[in-house]
Amino acid sequence: MTRRRPPLLALVPVLAFLTLLAWVFASPIGAGPDDDYHLISTWCAGTTADDTCAPADQGGGYHEVSVELVEISCFAGDAEQSAACQEALFDGDMTDDTVVSDRGNFYGEYPPLYYAVMSAFTSGDVQTSALLMRVFTITLFVGILTALYLLLPAARRSTLVVGWLVTTVPLGIFLLASNNPSAWATIGVGTSWLALLGYFETTGWRRVALGALYALGVVMAAGSRGDAAVYVGFATALVLVYVFRPRREFFIAAVLPAIMGVIALASLLLSGQAGAGLSGLGEGSASETSRGVDTQELSTFGRLAYNVLNAPFIWAGALGEWGLGWLDTAMPAIVILPAIMAFVMAGFLGFGRIGWRKATMVGAVIFVLWALPVFVLQQGGDTVGEQLQPRYLLPLIVLLGGLLALDLPAANWRRAQLVVVTSALAIAHAGALYFNLRRYLTGVGTGGLDLGVDPEWWWSLPFSPMFVWLGGSLAYAALMALIVTRVLAPGPHDHPARR
Repeated sequence: MTRRRPPLLALVPVLAFLTLLAWVFASPIGAGPDDDYHLISTWCAGTTADDTCAPADQGGGYHEVSVELVEISCFAGDAEQSAACQEALFDGDMTDDTVVSDRGNFYGEYPPLYYAVMSAFTSGDVQTSALLMRVFTITLFVGILTALYLLLPAARRSTLVVGWLVTTVPLGIFLLASNNPSAWATIGVGTSWLALLGYFETTGWRRVALGALYALGVVMAAGSRGDAAVYVGFATALVLVYVFRPRREFFIAAVLPAIMGVIALASLLLSGQAGAGLSGLGEGSASETSRGVDTQELSTFGRLAYNVLNAPFIWAGALGEWGLGWLDTAMPAIVILPAIMAFVMAGFLGFGRIGWRKATMVGAVIFVLWALPVFVLQQGGDTVGEQLQPRYLLPLIVLLGGLLALDLPAANWRRAQLVVVTSALAIAHAGALYFNLRRYLTGVGTGGLDLGVDPEWWWSLPFSPMFVWLGGSLAYAALMALIVTRVLAPGPHDHPARR
């Protein structure tokens, strides 16, 4: 009896994990936006909080926290400075040196769940703990997507794959492998809506499992960011519109999203972010992304017109138009253009198969993506390029990518189209990973082609930066090849009804 080989499809989650693992090591601890804030908040939620996060004499939101956590992003804001400044901070164990800081989730601006879960990994070794947090998040992400792929009806699998594929290079993939709660927000919103759709379209144990994945996604989103609680509630409402039928079975099944909606609302109301968007995000500052306009001299109407006309520039930030990290890791055109091209091509294909329900959903998300940043920026007296960053909208962008791919079976993709999209993404991904590594190894503007030559910063590990870049790039390219030949290969049931 011959032993059957495991199908090549089984390599997809492995390659996805290896790709994200490369990004885990492609940035130093503290490279994510506001990582000092989020890591301090995590340690202050852990079992060692009494020792590492004692309330300061000033009272209020001031705490005495480790200097390592406060200064962990010492390289932020200066693209020419490598991460070598961290060498003076880390010696394996957290020092007893503390400083007084109010930079943490001491006033409840963020929901506590993300920090509470991640605090399980805290220890005296900041680097190891933070790396374990990153690995936990990417494992969770790959596990949820794999479960969704196996549980969803065959006709919905291409929606899952395409939606995530064309929206995560480069910003999404960077955040997924970071210590930022935006990773959980993106995962929660980007998976929950499709799990809910599958929940309504299946029966038996699959419905139960998909309902559980939907609930997990809602909890992850609502437990990480206040705005994500709004997004996940919005996505839930869209799915209910899509699947609505005036039948008893629908109303019984709708009990689950109703309960989860209440949970999301409670998380929002308990989060300080609930009022932040209504009053703006803070004082504006001069922006390098002002599109050649002196935005400081604009009238109220001029600012409104400017924001309305330039809001899509924020969307493009998710595809490389804005820098990664603390917005200080600029992406070259070889990243930006292929990433945008892949999204646009997938979007046009999605519009080729659209009914009124799908059109309503897509139109609603585009409207929110346009109106929400304009409203928030106007409230704060800011313009596009100030305050509101693409990562705040990334969950909605992932949602839009999935909705565009909704009801678009793999059979509608020609092999040449798939090859163009996946090749473009492979090029964009390799470029993004390379330039992200270069920024922290030596700072931009120095160093040759080989990332391993004279790095000013690198992990104390037995593999080189070039190994990480080559391994991550090849893993992603192989993933793209499997998507073309296996994942998006049309099946016999890959023709959902148009709604």
